[in-house]
Amino acid sequence: MARSASLLRMRTSFWYLPSFYGTFAFFLAIGTLFLDNYLLSSIDAENQIPAIFLSDINLSQIILSSIASSLLTMTTITFSTILVVLTTYLSEFSPRALQNFITDHSTQRVLGIFTAGFIYCIILLLFLKETTEDQLFLVPTFAVAIAILCLIVFVFFIQHVTTWIQVSNLLHNITVETMECMEELFEESDASIHDAPWDDWESQDISTKEPVTIMSKEPGYVQYIDVDALVKEAYDSDCIVRVERQQGDYINEHTPLLSVWGSGKKIDKDSFRALITVSIARAPLEDVEFGIRKVNEIGVRALSSGINDPSTAVHCIEQLGTLLSKLASMQGPQPYFNDKYRNLRVIVKTPEFFDYLDIAFSPIIRYGKTDIDVITSIIHVLKIISDHSPEFRKESIWKYTKHTIESIKDEIYFELEKERLNRCLKELCFSLGHGKEFERVWI
Repeated sequence: MARSASLLRMRTSFWYLPSFYGTFAFFLAIGTLFLDNYLLSSIDAENQIPAIFLSDINLSQIILSSIASSLLTMTTITFSTILVVLTTYLSEFSPRALQNFITDHSTQRVLGIFTAGFIYCIILLLFLKETTEDQLFLVPTFAVAIAILCLIVFVFFIQHVTTWIQVSNLLHNITVETMECMEELFEESDASIHDAPWDDWESQDISTKEPVTIMSKEPGYVQYIDVDALVKEAYDSDCIVRVERQQGDYINEHTPLLSVWGSGKKIDKDSFRALITVSIARAPLEDVEFGIRKVNEIGVRALSSGINDPSTAVHCIEQLGTLLSKLASMQGPQPYFNDKYRNLRVIVKTPEFFDYLDIAFSPIIRYGKTDIDVITSIIHVLKIISDHSPEFRKESIWKYTKHTIESIKDEIYFELEKERLNRCLKELCFSLGHGKEFERVWI
């Protein structure tokens, strides 16, 4: 089941974990003060607790103020480091890859722990007051423990940044995230029956009646489509809904979003429109295509004359092969959704497998077709995808193979390069079951 868009946006927000840790630190500081008063007010508590853990009011204030200022400095350095990483991502990789680092929970936890440590010390410093001349406090010991934890986290953050800034680790992270999204979105599709409208009585309604068109009220990207809520709303309104746009599409005002075939009941357009989230930026909310595009953009950027790094482009092609091999083994997104009585309620536009191939490889072919390593890598990856594909997928791969050959037919390669390319192409043709046509596509 798809999660709500608001929950997904909250979890990908930069302030989600830091806010949680900061709130927790506030209540922890209050609880620590009560615990301190409770323990030290007990009979002979000062004799049972080692003196090294106890401090008077002046020493406690010095310790807490020093730790608070140090943690604020560490937080500032962390923010500066994040800005350096973001600048590197913008110049070297892809602007879309920024989201992966910012929304990474390890990055957010580091900022959250630093924020929590600072808030903890400030709250203790605010409420720490002397009631008797010889009163001792235990809370500075807790603050020192938190400061040591923050120092360990800071070392971890430096190591984390040096790992993330490597393009291989970034590509791996995007690939893993996109594959998890595939498993979540397409798992039910594999086990479900795609109930086509032309197999049911609803086909007459769709083909003969004029639908009610629901338009968008704002421009932006289709960020999230709440299909489960659409099914429920369509059931309550006794209608059939067809979603006219796919997730990730850019729309303008008055762009058709939904077509609704009703039974005569009044259609509440605002209720249906509210189930499609439109935002000014495209976000990775259960969007497989967006993950593929991010890997593709890094590969295209690597082929630019300013960077000229074909090895990174080849690595991107290999990661795209991993994604599409996984996608090819699945049935794909579910286009038809029924209510609890198995009546068709929602029709969703879904991309063909050829569309995913085109999105993944065409820009790289366009800018890298002069590089034999790039082209042979694409042919090799298509062969790997073919090996993982059921028969009904192979026609799409064969169609894209012919498109690839047509794109590079005017390029001039050396004889050894042609032999290498034709060897990969021959393996691909036999894998697709078109070995007899190899001579026709020979380079």
